[in-house]
Amino acid sequence: MDINLFFQGYDSVNGYQASLLRDIDAHIHFRRCVLTSRDNDGRDHYDPAKYEKIDYDMCANARYEYKMDMNRLRPLSRELLTAMEPYEPAAVKMLCRITDFDIFTYDEAKRFYLHHLRFWNDVFERNQINYVFLTGIPHHTHDYVIYGLTKVKKIPMCILAPTHLPHWCFVGNDLYSLYERLDEAYARQEESGGEVVLPPDVEAYYQALLRENKQQKMQVMLGSGSKKEHARKEKRQIMGYVMPDQILKRQLSRIRHGLADSLRRKSAAPWKESLAWMRRDAYCIHKVRHKLKHCDTIREYEKMAVAPEWKGQRYVLFLLHLQPEATTLPQAGVFAEQELCVQLLAPVLKDYGIRLYVKEHFVQPYHMKTFYRDLRKTDNVTLISSDVDSVDLLAHCVAAATPAGTVSIEAIANGKPVFVFGHGGFEHGPGIYQVGNEAQCRTAIEEILRGGPVPAAAVRRYFKAFADSGICIYSPIEGAEPELVEQSRRAIAALAVREIRGVK
Repeated sequence: MDINLFFQGYDSVNGYQASLLRDIDAHIHFRRCVLTSRDNDGRDHYDPAKYEKIDYDMCANARYEYKMDMNRLRPLSRELLTAMEPYEPAAVKMLCRITDFDIFTYDEAKRFYLHHLRFWNDVFERNQINYVFLTGIPHHTHDYVIYGLTKVKKIPMCILAPTHLPHWCFVGNDLYSLYERLDEAYARQEESGGEVVLPPDVEAYYQALLRENKQQKMQVMLGSGSKKEHARKEKRQIMGYVMPDQILKRQLSRIRHGLADSLRRKSAAPWKESLAWMRRDAYCIHKVRHKLKHCDTIREYEKMAVAPEWKGQRYVLFLLHLQPEATTLPQAGVFAEQELCVQLLAPVLKDYGIRLYVKEHFVQPYHMKTFYRDLRKTDNVTLISSDVDSVDLLAHCVAAATPAGTVSIEAIANGKPVFVFGHGGFEHGPGIYQVGNEAQCRTAIEEILRGGPVPAAAVRRYFKAFADSGICIYSPIEGAEPELVEQSRRAIAALAVREIRGVK
C-alpha cells in the first residue's frame, strides 16, 4: 500500500525537518507527504512532486487564500459536517489562540471553522492521506480540525504529546487515551517488582517535585529567573496582541511586505491585501480592548481571595490552569470550563466536612468578571490567594483536583491522591481518581478517606513506566547540544517508521 503521510512538523533550523522526513521516507517510501512547518532559516528543501509544505502560521490564522484559490476546494458534504459535529465546539473555542482572547462572534467563529474544515478536507482527499503523525497536542483550530478529520475518516495516527516533564512526550494513537501505553508499561512494572532506576533527567524531575526540594522545583518548572519575572514574561506573551510595541511591529512588517510585493509584481494587489489585513487587525485589537473592560485581573481576584486555614480545616486543593492552555483545551474535554469541576466537586466534599480550596494560577492575566465572582459564591468554596505557595497547600490537603494538569503527578509524588476530570495522560496512576459525575466523586473521596498516603514505591514505578513508554525530544531551536538534537531526530524517525509499519 502506498503511504500518503500528513506530518505536523517542528520549528526547523539547519534543514532539521527535511532531513527527518528523508529518514522516514528512506524506510517506508511514502508516495506523498503533506506537512505543516515553520522553516526559520529557509534551509528545508522539498521536492514539490512529492511534498506539499503548508506554512504553520498561515494555518493558525486561517489565511489559506494566500496558498490557493478557495473556489477550487471541494465543497463540504452533509455526511462530513455531521461526522465533525463532536469536534466543532472545541475547534471553535480554540480560535481564541489567534489573539489569546475569545473575541469572535458565533458567526465569525463558525466561518473560521468552516474555512479550516474545507481547506483540510480538500488536502486530505486530494493527497489521499492515509497516515497522520502529530508532533504536538492539537490545540489550535487548524490542528484540531486535522485531528477530527483523522478520526472521522478512520485514518491511523500517532501523537507525540509534550508534558511538563522537560523534553518528554507521551506516545499515543488518540488524544483522549494517551494513557494507554503508560498503563501497559505500569502494569509490567507492577509485575516485575524490584528496585526502580529512573533515567537521570526523570529522577531529577521526580526529586524536584518533592516538597522538601521546593527551590529545586522552581528551577525545574520555571527555568532561570524568579517567579515574578516568569509571571511578567508570561503576561507579556498572553497580552502581546494589544501591546503598543507589538502592534507597531506587526503593522510595519505588513507595510514593508505589501510595498515590496507590489513593486516586485508591479501590481497594486499585494498593497491592497496588506491594507485589508491591517483593517482586520485593527478590528481584532478593538475587540480585545473591549473584552478587557469586562474582565477581572489577578488584582481583582486577590481582593476576593484569602489566606488558607492551616489548622482545623480539611480541604481539597483545586489549582486553576493558566488559560488558554492545552491542559484545559482540549485535554480537559467537556470540563474545559473549569468552574464545572468546582461545581461538581464542592457539594460532594461538603457532605464529608471537607472544604474546596480554589487557587488561581499566578500568571493568569484576566478572566471574565463573572468567573471569579461565581466561584466565590459557590457553596463550600474558598478562593485562596495566588501568592500562597502551592507546595505548602499540597502538604496539608486531603487531596488535589485538576482537569488535566501536572499537579496530578506532583501530588502523588508527595503521597497525596488526586481527582482528575480530563484526559491529560496521567489519569490512571496510583492514587489518581478519574471522575466525571457526583457518584464517582463520592466513591473517590470515600476511598481516599479510608486509605493512607500514596505509596512512594508505586509512584516511582509509574514514573519509570512513563519513561519506558514515552519519548525524549530535544528541539533544534531551544539551544540544546547538537548531539541531543540529532539523537532526537533519529528517535522520532524510527518511531514514525515503526508506527506506520504497524498498520501497513
